[in-house]
Amino acid sequence: MALTPAWTPLRPHPLQARLWRTSARFVAAACGRGSGKTELARRRIVRMLPVRKPWGDPMYFYALPTRDQAKRIAWQKLLDLIPREWIDGEPRVSELSLRTVFGSTLYVVGMDRPARIEGAQWDGGVIDESCDQKPKAFDLSVRPALAHRNAWCWRIGVPKRWGPAAAEFKAFFDSAARGELGQEYEAYTWPSSDILSPDEVLSAQRSMDQRDFDEQYGAVWQGTSGLVFYAFDPVLNVSTEARYDPGLPIVVGSDFNVDPMAWTLLQQRRDADGKYRWVVFDELWMRNTNTPAALAKLAERYAATHRGTWLFIGDATARNRNTRATETDYSHIVNCKAFERKVVRYPRSNPHRVERFAATNAMFCNAAGERRLLVHPRCQNLINDLNSRAYKEGTREADDHDDVGHATDSLGYVIHYMHPVVPDPSSDVPWVHVRS
Repeated sequence: MALTPAWTPLRPHPLQARLWRTSARFVAAACGRGSGKTELARRRIVRMLPVRKPWGDPMYFYALPTRDQAKRIAWQKLLDLIPREWIDGEPRVSELSLRTVFGSTLYVVGMDRPARIEGAQWDGGVIDESCDQKPKAFDLSVRPALAHRNAWCWRIGVPKRWGPAAAEFKAFFDSAARGELGQEYEAYTWPSSDILSPDEVLSAQRSMDQRDFDEQYGAVWQGTSGLVFYAFDPVLNVSTEARYDPGLPIVVGSDFNVDPMAWTLLQQRRDADGKYRWVVFDELWMRNTNTPAALAKLAERYAATHRGTWLFIGDATARNRNTRATETDYSHIVNCKAFERKVVRYPRSNPHRVERFAATNAMFCNAAGERRLLVHPRCQNLINDLNSRAYKEGTREADDHDDVGHATDSLGYVIHYMHPVVPDPSSDVPWVHVRS
């Protein structure tokens, strides 16, 4: 039987070829994003569907962390690989399953309910995005269901330092790689650069900081503790060159808190080499205050002489809380008459902290070694925050206390809005490049 057009030739790769031929029951594949591991795993499942077994009902599964992911990411891709003449009847979309003319059945499942795996005896399966699976789901739900038919299982994914089962997946990978689990276990890893084009890899380098790039594209396991803003260098990222230009737009990043209220003032400029760079030229740091008072202080410093436009970006809570009377912080800014030529952009919800941290680190120093964010020495509260904000050991939760976190949050809201690690194609932020 002819295969479908989805079986396009893969780029020759010795480790992928070895993985394709493996007879190991249990495989850990921790590889870079876009490196071909998922495509190989899908083909592995389809390849097994016609294989005869001593029993008449071979069963296979392809599992992602949630059913929504399973349907959105895996279901159609697997269907595209299976010749129509292999399928007995119609695929059962409501169950995300299909039966073949060979007697085998394929299920695409979400592990948000591990019981979907339990109660059956499988012949093989793939667990994708292994770092994001529920902890212990493999040991408690999957492994027992593989015993009676001597079934195989691939656990694949990017080697993330975050995720509910990240530590568990790493331990499984390391044990398999060291040969501690026996000959039935094998481990594979290769970077994205083995498969993706140099232009694609370079694009990722420029949008990500070094640790995120090494993890996502280099397939290198990273540690989980330490400073939040590890890419910030107090020498290379602090400079008196971060000067204010009265003709360029001012972007105000705001973290709303009564004590302290921390606002960060940024501009984007084009350097002599034609590249854009952000500068933090000033900060507001006020005790026991409110939004109208902070706006008055900002106007006192810059409103009278500033010729450029204004963009206010910040904490989503500005839309539904207030630091004075009955008006929200957002409405105070919108209605402030001191800044007539302004744009106010406060999201309905804040981006995840980890996403803000990643975007900010990438601006301080990306994987290509470019430093696109400078801070003026006068911004001591921000600099202190950058130098001291740290994670709670073994977690991705920032260990914030007292004044820690407010200044860097005000910066992070701006950077994430302007330069998210995954860009929003609908964004209209390029106006900040234009002089008024």
